[in-house]
Amino acid sequence: MPMSRTVLLSLLAIPASALRDSDGSARPYRLQRASPVTKALLAANVASFAVVQRRQRLFLALAKSNAALARGQYYRLASSCLLHANAAHLFVNSASLHNIGPVVEAHFGSTRFAALYAASGVCGNVLSWSLGRAPLSVGASGAIFGLLGGWAVFLASNQRVLEARGARNIGESLSSLATTCALNAALGLSPGSRLDNFGHAGGALGGIAFGALCGPRLREAWVPLRAGGPGLALVDQPLLRLPGRQPSGRRRGTSVGRQRRRA
Repeated sequence: MPMSRTVLLSLLAIPASALRDSDGSARPYRLQRASPVTKALLAANVASFAVVQRRQRLFLALAKSNAALARGQYYRLASSCLLHANAAHLFVNSASLHNIGPVVEAHFGSTRFAALYAASGVCGNVLSWSLGRAPLSVGASGAIFGLLGGWAVFLASNQRVLEARGARNIGESLSSLATTCALNAALGLSPGSRLDNFGHAGGALGGIAFGALCGPRLREAWVPLRAGGPGLALVDQPLLRLPGRQPSGRRRGTSVGRQRRRA
């Protein structure tokens, strides 16, 4: 069930001037404006759907098959996230990704967003497979539920500092996320439903774990500002930092923030 990007942002209502994107050091945290990974995933979903419509054997070779996984074909845990059963399935998942993807990518940065998406999709398939549910399944739902889980952890773990910077209605936003997940779970339990609740749950749990370990953890610190001299700004200090440099956002990020200088 897609959640509107407008709802996500209006519930949170974080002033752009309050946030900065992290490059993995003590530079100010900045929001990333572009969402290249979200766009690439949307394009990949559409392209893969078009290809497998003409090559059903390829669909069967890449789908999450419990029997094939038992034979060691573990690549299916990831490849099945790019496949969709029909046009309606593709539309719902693409709409959901289009709504929440840019929001999460803006706050996590492209590198962490891509890792969150991939890890959540795999976790969803692992739980579904380990419990013997959905012998043959495809779809990005587990990964999308992981985005919801990671976003919920971001809001909960940074609620105090975000509210101090002017964010509003974080509690309502968290409640809205919980309602979305509960409604999807109810749909999955309804008679005749073909939704894989365990795949959704595994994706959400994977996203929560990733958000807790690698997601942005914001705190105020005195750092050098481009205007010269130290200033009080938000910096990102996750519990576990991914290898490689995070985007600094100096060219694409929102850079205006609290400019209070040390006396």
